[in-house]
Amino acid sequence: MSLLKQSEIAKLELKIKTLETMTSAEFKIIFCKHAWLGVKHKAGQLFKKYQLDKTKDRNSVLLLVVEEDREIAIFGDVGINEKSSTEHWSVITDAILSDFKSESYYVGLSTGLDLIASNLVERFPTDESNHNEVSNAIIFV
Repeated sequence: MSLLKQSEIAKLELKIKTLETMTSAEFKIIFCKHAWLGVKHKAGQLFKKYQLDKTKDRNSVLLLVVEEDREIAIFGDVGINEKSSTEHWSVITDAILSDFKSESYYVGLSTGLDLIASNLVERFPTDESNHNEVSNAIIFV
């Protein structure tokens, strides 16, 4: 089961690639079926499993979607949390979930990525040494 069409997955992966040219931060979207111990706990597990905590500047952001429950979590690495307030995560989460309620999953995730990136562009500017440390592919587990 997927909340997205294949064409929407491709567009989101391209959006991630594009946003990562504007910031040194890394973005990852992961879909999972269930989060038995809670969405934040699951986000932390997947963050480590996919080595999002191994980037040079510790500036990865995971957007986790729990398909069965239509829950999401935004999980930033320590570099993100040191330079940016995480209070805005709840505003972004609410914006995404608002679109999810009308079954506009692509729109919600696209908007969420834009909102996350707008917060990180100033704090994590890109430069010539910026390279893609995390695959842009959306993961389904």
